[in-house]
Amino acid sequence: MSKVKKQLSNLELSAFCQQIAMILKTGLPAYYGISILCDEAADENTKEFLEKIYKPMEQGSTLYETIKDTEYFPRYMVNMIKLGEETGHLEDVLTALSNYYEREESIKANISASLTYPLILCFMMLIVMIVMISKVLPVFSKIYKELGSELTGSAKILMNISNFINQYLLFIVAIIIVVTFLLVIFFRSDFGKIIYQGHSLSMSIAASRFANSMYLALRSGLDTDKGLDLAYELVGNTHMQEKISNCKKHIAHGETFQDAVLMSGIFSKIYSSWVAIGYKTGAMDEVMKKISASYEKNTDKKLSHLLSLIEPTLVIILCVLVGIILISFLLPLLGIMSNIG
Repeated sequence: MSKVKKQLSNLELSAFCQQIAMILKTGLPAYYGISILCDEAADENTKEFLEKIYKPMEQGSTLYETIKDTEYFPRYMVNMIKLGEETGHLEDVLTALSNYYEREESIKANISASLTYPLILCFMMLIVMIVMISKVLPVFSKIYKELGSELTGSAKILMNISNFINQYLLFIVAIIIVVTFLLVIFFRSDFGKIIYQGHSLSMSIAASRFANSMYLALRSGLDTDKGLDLAYELVGNTHMQEKISNCKKHIAHGETFQDAVLMSGIFSKIYSSWVAIGYKTGAMDEVMKKISASYEKNTDKKLSHLLSLIEPTLVIILCVLVGIILISFLLPLLGIMSNIG
């Protein structure tokens, strides 16, 4: 927490929860532990942030009452801490919250790492194509003119494209920027989210979040009904939220939780059987934790597989396009040179 913002990042939230949980585990009160963190703060921003929590607690406020007045923490984290204090399971709640935010950051980092290289490759491919068409092709055109020959076929088409790009380059760049901006806005809209969130990769991430949310709820002392309400807020996927709503309807109609999960399609059949085992053995929270970890591993595999397909595909496309451009100009040029010879 070297620089305090209006909203802490997932890693900062995870670290905060883990530190307070460790303090509680030693038997010290939370406010005393926070005072220790204040003394050991790495910078003034962090110290100021911790003091905003410590001073009210020193005067008798609970951790929940203190952090709810700040804007640094998500609403569901604040509510879970309130629940932990009321049920006497604050240490377990904080540990579960720490694990939750650590997983969220892991998912986010994996997606970011998987998409960065393909995006850079796409950008470089676009730059190469623009340079080839706008700068290299005119050189070949001059050579043809000096040899007294005219461009024909695909070479002529590419040359016309080159002339168009050279003439309207700034306009084309502006269009690309505008289209990119509009696509970002579209995929952040409710309709755009419905489209990409239905993908198997997005659904796998949502299933992992659902299982982790249920683990967090059950570990904190909530029942399955309230756990479903919490999961509905945390999954961040419209399709999964619809399945959670269906699950709640099945439960309201008399179905057991494990049957409702299977009927609503939240998990695959094999994971639904895990839920049934957890329900019967009373270890539902641990089962949900294992399901979340399993889905997270499957997501990593899917991302790695997708990346392994995207990278060579983009390279092949680039090579083919450059090859078409060169062949379109070099073959006729070679023919002319052979005739001259």
